[in-house]
Amino acid sequence: MERPMATIGFSFFLSLIIASFLELKMNAVVAAVLLAAFITFMCIRSLRQNRRAATVLFAAMAAFSMYSIQEYMTFRPLQKWDGNKATLRVETLDWVSLNRVTVRVLDGDIAKGTRISIYLSGTELDPAPYDILEGEFKLFTPRDSKDGQIRGFSKSQKIYLNAFPAQYGEVNIEMTSPETRPFMYNILNARKKARNVVMSQPGMTDVAGLATGIAFGFRQDISSTIKNDFRVAGVSHLLAVSGLHVTVLSQVLLAFLLLLKVPRRAALSAAGAGVLFFMALTGFTPSVMRAGIMCLVFITAQMIGREPDSVNSLGIAVFAITIFNPYAVNDAGLLLSFSATYGLLALYPKIKRATSDRLKAGGVWARIIARPVNALCITIAATIPTLPVILFTFGQISIISPLANLLMVLPASVVMISTCIAVPLYVFEPLRFISGAVFWAVELFSRYLAGVAELLAGLPMASVWVEQSFMYFGILAAIGLVVLGRQMLGRRGMRVAALWSVIALLCGVLTYGILMKGVTRITVLSTNDAVMLLERDGRTGVILTGDDISVVAAVNELEKRNVRTVDFLIIPFADDACAFYSMFFTENIGVNCLITGRPGDHTLTVESLPSAGRLSLEDGDIGFWKDSIAELKDDWLRLTIDKTRILVCGYGLNASKLNTDFRQTNLLVLSGPTQHISALTAQAGVLCSMPDTLSNKIKAIPRNSYPIYNTSDNNVTFLTRGRGDITYKGGSIGVD
Repeated sequence: MERPMATIGFSFFLSLIIASFLELKMNAVVAAVLLAAFITFMCIRSLRQNRRAATVLFAAMAAFSMYSIQEYMTFRPLQKWDGNKATLRVETLDWVSLNRVTVRVLDGDIAKGTRISIYLSGTELDPAPYDILEGEFKLFTPRDSKDGQIRGFSKSQKIYLNAFPAQYGEVNIEMTSPETRPFMYNILNARKKARNVVMSQPGMTDVAGLATGIAFGFRQDISSTIKNDFRVAGVSHLLAVSGLHVTVLSQVLLAFLLLLKVPRRAALSAAGAGVLFFMALTGFTPSVMRAGIMCLVFITAQMIGREPDSVNSLGIAVFAITIFNPYAVNDAGLLLSFSATYGLLALYPKIKRATSDRLKAGGVWARIIARPVNALCITIAATIPTLPVILFTFGQISIISPLANLLMVLPASVVMISTCIAVPLYVFEPLRFISGAVFWAVELFSRYLAGVAELLAGLPMASVWVEQSFMYFGILAAIGLVVLGRQMLGRRGMRVAALWSVIALLCGVLTYGILMKGVTRITVLSTNDAVMLLERDGRTGVILTGDDISVVAAVNELEKRNVRTVDFLIIPFADDACAFYSMFFTENIGVNCLITGRPGDHTLTVESLPSAGRLSLEDGDIGFWKDSIAELKDDWLRLTIDKTRILVCGYGLNASKLNTDFRQTNLLVLSGPTQHISALTAQAGVLCSMPDTLSNKIKAIPRNSYPIYNTSDNNVTFLTRGRGDITYKGGSIGVD
């Protein structure tokens, strides 16, 4: 059988991806069906001779079985601790980052070896790697794994529980340092020092985070503006250490050693050691491991005099990663890395033959443009397979991604290599003077990357936020149609199918845009308080209540939708913690008009916020978008969009004190318990709640009067044309 590891690895990996979308019971059923099919297959001689088909069946059966076993034996038993306290003795596995640290259980109420992410906010604890923490913790299931969700990024990191100290602060937490630490501590220490060296460089304050992100994967140091620009431009993969980094670094190291006349076998061994060190330095993320394993297979093949097979190596890499951690398929980085690599291996040779190779055989001008065309072919080949992953993971497709990659991939490689050279030069004091010149190059190219990303992200229609469900099915159908056209009618059929697929998708987008003209979209975000986005005809407004979590949720949602500036920001209550944290909002999102309510504890903070205009609800009703009005009455905020009314209720208000006009609304948004809530009449209601507070809040709302939806798991969206109509458009399930 040709390329056996590719067959095994791809079948196993793709089956795990499918399993990650199915419920536990369905996975068990599919595994049983595949086992029966494999046994039947092996019992029939004519079928048994088809080794490839038998291998695919067995790999798929093993994948579904392993995913089910991992879920049933490891993850589900730990969920009984959700919301409960446990006494634990744990060992930290890394440095504290963003007030949290990953730990491994050594002893206590839950299974030894379980990985937990502990939040240390409000404490003075700052443990080093492999320090011991002992005490009582309150445990929670990570939100991305709540309510039986079988997918979740936390699972891909083998983190099945989050934890906080059971008491505020570190009163009940005892920290001790071990006498000796494992060798990995030196790697983690080197990783931290490398970050500190880059971040401490004078003149690089605004781009140092970008350099550390590209070189070592420290995404927490990258400003949200740069992250957003890179995402819109379709080059977010440059901010995560991936196959590009490992490949470039290994090849540069190998070429340098050969240039120094080091024997080839010794140079290959040193390059392999360098790959292992870099994998450890960047945290053994799945995408880096995929590239690292492929590089090691390639280097080993060269050392023993065998011709390496890249497709087989890719199969070995994804199989080696997922056999030990089936949940690794939940990591978007691994999916993007795999799909881009597969595109380079499978699509690039065909695209190259059809374009740049033909140009090279032409005249002088054709040969001149062959090289940039070839670079574009590489970008297109790597981009096409990643589109479904990007679509389902981020809901956003960058239109200018090919151009951005063409302009930024090579400079990003320069930043990565230069940073990796400059850091050890800086640490070695006799050569520190040389590091200054190298860091100058790092700064120069980092500023170039940030500038190009900002320029491209600011272009009209730079990216499309694909939220319409028909687009998901349309793109999948288009891919299937192109494949079918290729199989039935050859290349001509493939081109015709691709053309009509593009026409159909464009017509669908255009039709949807026409139908949605003048429609206001009201999205209540998944937080514990009323955080609302109002969108119409490309314009956006935000209503902000609650705490810091509300502010972060609003910023993240706007960045996801590629919204850089909002028409208006309404902060009705200056007593809310969100008013204090509102500076984070304006640091990341521009505000054309700031609308404030009554004064409160954080009035000075709100008054200092930058905005093009400023209005106060205390001065009376405020109009926006020509047909819409915002008004505040006794801490009740009402929005009127033509004839459609939205009433936003805070904590502890009394509905019986409202006049008859305010009591009648089309949409009621509740943040918490409200007195005499039955006095309100509505077409639909939204209960703003997180999972741990949902049960308490439900008790305070009327039943069987109008549909009430909750934000405990997802955003809740409504549509209105301003005719007194409210249409529910997906989100969390109702509580009735």
